[in-house]
Amino acid sequence: MADIEEKFSPTDKDDDVIATFNSWLKESETYHNALLAKQRISYEYYLGNQTYKDQLPPHRSDTVENRVFEAVETLVPVATSNAHQFAVLPASEDPKSLLKADKLRKVLISKYDVLEMQRKLEDITRHMCIFRFGVLKYEWDEVDIRVRVVDPRLILIPKLRLNPHDLPYVIEIQEYTRAEMEEYFPKYAEDFTESKKVDTGDDKKGVKQVFEVWTKYTVAWICENQVLDIKENPYYDFKGVKKKMIDKSKGKIFEKLRFFNHLEEPEKPYVFFVPFNVSDGPIAETSLVEVGIPIQDAINMQKRSIIDNLRKTGNGQVYVDADAMSQEEADNLTDEPGLIVRGAGVASENKVRREPGVPLPNAHFSNLQHSEAVFDNLMGTHSATRGQAQAKTLGQDILSRQQDFTRIDILTRELNRGVARLANGIVQLMKMFYTEAHTIKILGEAGSMELVKLSQEDIEDHIEVIVKSGINLPMDEISLRTEAVQLWQLNALGPVTLFERLKFPNPALSAQRLLAWKTGQLTQETQARIAEMEAQSAMNMQVEMKKMQAEGLGEKPGVETPMNVMQRAKAGLGGTAPTKTAK
Repeated sequence: MADIEEKFSPTDKDDDVIATFNSWLKESETYHNALLAKQRISYEYYLGNQTYKDQLPPHRSDTVENRVFEAVETLVPVATSNAHQFAVLPASEDPKSLLKADKLRKVLISKYDVLEMQRKLEDITRHMCIFRFGVLKYEWDEVDIRVRVVDPRLILIPKLRLNPHDLPYVIEIQEYTRAEMEEYFPKYAEDFTESKKVDTGDDKKGVKQVFEVWTKYTVAWICENQVLDIKENPYYDFKGVKKKMIDKSKGKIFEKLRFFNHLEEPEKPYVFFVPFNVSDGPIAETSLVEVGIPIQDAINMQKRSIIDNLRKTGNGQVYVDADAMSQEEADNLTDEPGLIVRGAGVASENKVRREPGVPLPNAHFSNLQHSEAVFDNLMGTHSATRGQAQAKTLGQDILSRQQDFTRIDILTRELNRGVARLANGIVQLMKMFYTEAHTIKILGEAGSMELVKLSQEDIEDHIEVIVKSGINLPMDEISLRTEAVQLWQLNALGPVTLFERLKFPNPALSAQRLLAWKTGQLTQETQARIAEMEAQSAMNMQVEMKKMQAEGLGEKPGVETPMNVMQRAKAGLGGTAPTKTAK
């Protein structure tokens, strides 16, 4: 591969670059066409064009129970419901380094929202389910960073036993109108005759195909065996900038070449999302939709059989004796409500008889239910996950959802890995192109706005960007609230956090009210306990007095009575106890 890449650089002749490109195009187009054939089928099933729907005769039902669409659109919000969180490990323990790392963390969180990453990850999840893989591309548009979703059908890659990020090249098929060619490549816009195109599943007219070819070190734009442009990878600093440095030990100033790179080596600006890959190529041999197509066909065929049979049952055959009416009169018999038939002997059952159709056996309906259950098991989208709870208890529904989440978890993990790679690519662009401070508006948790200024100087060398998704899969609201109450009971959760998880409108105010109520409750409980103790002591004193009177003792000089005990106890709380004197 090294020899091939050496012939694909800005210093090489155009003829050598074109020769290398043509060999790559031939190699990758075969793999691309094989993928495209399967992608077309999956996409048609997603749209509802299933089980030879367009080839059925008019008298046959073409019903489609589109479980594919239902499953995909159930998986997408579940797999992408949790926004990713970012952490930045500083280059050192220096306080300034810690502040810079925290500033970058805040900017990454803001970029995640500004770039609408959650919506783009929804598209990526659909592509993984339908087209086998998804692709994101990060770019610098001369003003700021942008991230866009690339249709997998526009990507050409070789079939090699490598991770797609380690492939020697990636070719993206781009389509340009005449006006766009004049804007981006004015030198080559004069001849706009359409030529042979690579099949992308969408035959657009009035556009030219331009191939954007990336290696780790080079990017080129090629159209009809012409090199429109070629240059070094613009997203990696190969040249560096001379910076004045201070040697504190010697007290001298010297110049050093500094490279503004976050990545250790140049990378192609594409992020691939490839689940279920156990093939001998960079892309999986199947997708969720492809695996579900045979079961989807079985469901459609059974549904159509039921509808066709219902038509026959509701409009059965009519037997008419030849002497009951003429052929013309028999031809006029319909299934119109309130139809009146007049003829000789037609009122007799022996002359005219309606024979209903034969209903389907129950085994047919059982087979349909079994097919639907198998499809749900395959996709991990049972009724509770789809929002159609059918279990007898809430616990069964929650258990069913958790079982589905274990299946969906593989998609979530792939999204997490891709976002981590994307985040490092974005930091690379910031470190290269944020030569001047960019001001980013950040909305705090309490609703306050913070203005953060970030430049390439704030992004230190050797930092680490970590991406977390919180939890791999979302818990349902009931599980979250149950967990919060349990943590509160274990004294492992504060009152404000408890009310936040319980979705109270103002958690802080609710916590203050709880504290005030508990303080008042404590005071009331203390007063009630004191009153109870006094009542018990008074009762004990009365019993003791009655006992002493019964024994003829009464009060004796110098002897402490139960009354004296009560007075002494009260004196301990405040006041003085009277002293009993002898008479």
